[in-house]
Amino acid sequence: YTDEVKKNFNSTLDWLKEHACSRTYGLGSKLPWDESWLIESLSDSTIYMSYYTVAHLLQGGTLKGTGPNALSITADQMTPEVWDYILLAGPAPKTTIPMASLDKMKREFEYWYPLDLRVSGKDLVPNHLTYAVYNHVAMWPESKDKWIQGIRANGHLLLNSEKMSKSTGNFMTLTDAIDAFSADGMRLALADSGDSVEDANFVSGTADAAILRLYTLVEWVKEVLADKTLRDDVDTFHDKVFGNEMNLKLKETGDNYEKLLFKEALKTGFFEMQGARDKYRE
Repeated sequence: YTDEVKKNFNSTLDWLKEHACSRTYGLGSKLPWDESWLIESLSDSTIYMSYYTVAHLLQGGTLKGTGPNALSITADQMTPEVWDYILLAGPAPKTTIPMASLDKMKREFEYWYPLDLRVSGKDLVPNHLTYAVYNHVAMWPESKDKWIQGIRANGHLLLNSEKMSKSTGNFMTLTDAIDAFSADGMRLALADSGDSVEDANFVSGTADAAILRLYTLVEWVKEVLADKTLRDDVDTFHDKVFGNEMNLKLKETGDNYEKLLFKEALKTGFFEMQGARDKYRE
């Protein structure tokens, strides 16, 4: 959601007409009017997110779709005419798939689409992400409610201020990180690493400190809940100030989450909220 990303999209729109849409080698779909050419790979299949709306009905709970699925449909039954009916409100296809199954997939697509938000790397703005915008408009030219509603681009992730690289050993998988720092420690450290298109920096020390800080907070909450000596009389001036401060931080944090500014949300909803608590206790 940064101005830099918007400028990158605008500049891409200006020169993309010069970009070749096809090639003669590699993987990809064949160009319909000349099958000796392949559709340029980054521009192909950029409405694949529409498949997510029906994948749970067709994949059979497996990544490769090798198992039986909920509708007992095989891959060869999913013809272009079937997809036209599901995605493009086309005519009822001639198929052995029961009409009830076709309508179920169509309802799933209509319910879940459009794509509300696409989050991806900033390096894909000049190609894949712009192609996705164009292809959605081309597929649904008269249905703006099917177009991508928002795109957020982010930078790459550094590990302890250095580029991640298996060859240098500066590398960590999500599983390794969760095992080392817990899911909550990871979330806090990743939120703290940055939100803009600049490269985020995951710091192990921050994750370690996050675990301790979260543990301390949880223990304090337990102590307060167990304390039966706390007063419950009429609010004082300081109580009202503290209540308003909490409401303000909740509002600011909600706004930050809406804008996907997770570092700012961490600041207002975690650090500044605890700061308001400590000031009140003094």
